[in-house]
Amino acid sequence: MLNSNPTVAVIDLGTNTFHLLIGRLGLNQIEESFQLQIPVKIGQSGINKGIIAPDAWERAMEALVIFEEKIKEFSVTNIQATGTSAIRNARNGQEFLLEIKERFGFNIKKIEGNLEAELIYKGVAYSFPFPQEPIWVMDIGGGSVEFILGKGEEIIWKKSFEIGAARLIDAFAISEPITHVQLQNLEDFFETNLQEVWQKQAIYQAKIFAGSAGSFDTLREVLEKDLNERLEEITGHAHLVSLGQVEKFTDFILSSTVEERQEMKGLPNFRIDMIVAASTLMSYVLKRLGSTQIIASHYALKEGILANIKGS
Repeated sequence: MLNSNPTVAVIDLGTNTFHLLIGRLGLNQIEESFQLQIPVKIGQSGINKGIIAPDAWERAMEALVIFEEKIKEFSVTNIQATGTSAIRNARNGQEFLLEIKERFGFNIKKIEGNLEAELIYKGVAYSFPFPQEPIWVMDIGGGSVEFILGKGEEIIWKKSFEIGAARLIDAFAISEPITHVQLQNLEDFFETNLQEVWQKQAIYQAKIFAGSAGSFDTLREVLEKDLNERLEEITGHAHLVSLGQVEKFTDFILSSTVEERQEMKGLPNFRIDMIVAASTLMSYVLKRLGSTQIIASHYALKEGILANIKGS
């Protein structure tokens, strides 16, 4: 049977990174033609002030020039583009989207946190077979963090929290390396602000946890390339990680300086600053949930947007 689903260019304007995925939905899999991510850091200097700063604005436009060229190169006419936390919360966000429309013709949809969470769940569900028992899916973005509790294809509960890594490093003064007091302040913040997650876990007792791309890609890459750990592959798009390996990764990151992180083989330059806050959150959540099976998925929002498109 021929695949009737269209080839689509998915643009995800994230707070830290802009993503482009060109592909289509195949039979129970995503058929990827091209993928590119550009570290724009659109939230830098303005995320907790509710603005897109001029330098971030300019970096965004430069990235979209490259995206436009690639979309033309692949002759794709179906473009699905979304803006998430930094854009939906910026006072000048609408002006920003209007300039994108005028310059590139891209219609960027500002998606609310609940829809972002739903699409992340759909994307991660294409990376490995989801169990018919409760599972947590988590995405650590620059602006927001999504938690989704599901069972198979069903979403039981979902919520987006505006506590992403860019917001955390903007709000908390973090030393190089982080101090014990700073670490405790972050963990106290997580405990207080994620009460709804802990309450749902008390009811459903989910033991399986899947982390969505981004920081979880970095977890996998640092474990393999810098800490010489072997991870079990579930599929080509998901790997098993033990809690011990997460702790080894977190200790490695938290004891490092920015200069030491610059030398890490598995850590992209654009995550050097944010990985300290992200790894702290990751570690605290996994221990607090008591997760016994941890999966690092390569898929995230952009795959969820593609998975949400049905062929005519």
